[in-house]
Amino acid sequence: YTFLPSFPRLVEKIADTLPTVLIGEKQDELSVCSIELRNATAGALLAEHLYQLGHRRLVFISTPFNQLTLAREQRLEGIRKQLELHGVTDGLEVLVADRQAEADSQDDGLPSKYSVGRQLTAELIRRESMATALIGVNDMTALGILSELAAQGLRVPRDFSVCGFDNIFSSSITTPGLTTIDHHLRTRCQAAVDMVITQSTPSRIPTPFVNKIEYTPQLIVRSSTGPISVHQR
Repeated sequence: YTFLPSFPRLVEKIADTLPTVLIGEKQDELSVCSIELRNATAGALLAEHLYQLGHRRLVFISTPFNQLTLAREQRLEGIRKQLELHGVTDGLEVLVADRQAEADSQDDGLPSKYSVGRQLTAELIRRESMATALIGVNDMTALGILSELAAQGLRVPRDFSVCGFDNIFSSSITTPGLTTIDHHLRTRCQAAVDMVITQSTPSRIPTPFVNKIEYTPQLIVRSSTGPISVHQR
């Protein structure tokens, strides 16, 4: 499973006879093997990076929060708590698309996450926000943010620093390169297969095996983030 199961109790029952692994996230009470990621830590890493660059007014731009994934809220919470550690209690604004906006954005053939990034960034600019850094809930949303800023004639990172999460391929080839968080996807997938094989291998003597692995995310700094500029202060 790569998302939270819709029927967790059924998955627990299936796991009694069929090797089962969740990749990414799970509820603490779900007794199924898992390869997890510290999403709150990922948010904290980005917040600390931006804080050290001098940014004190941040905007978190996200697709809708839902029951299929906990990552969006966990990333936001990590950002919020890290800023609070520095005494920044009112410097974070949150823009979340409603479900209808996300559905409508699929009609133009573009990924909905990308379109949400563009739409909410356009709204932010119309309101003449005082923010200096924009954080996309994922890289595709952050790419939408970059695209809208370019369309509005704004420069990154001079006018806004921009970052995302996931370190997808596009984040390394866009201009400017996108600062993001790497989640060790290949390593996690390999670990999941190893875990399934361990569960599947019959043995006369029961042997213990790892039922949870948790990876620490890694900050990837590229040219979309930079020190706060004089005109932003």
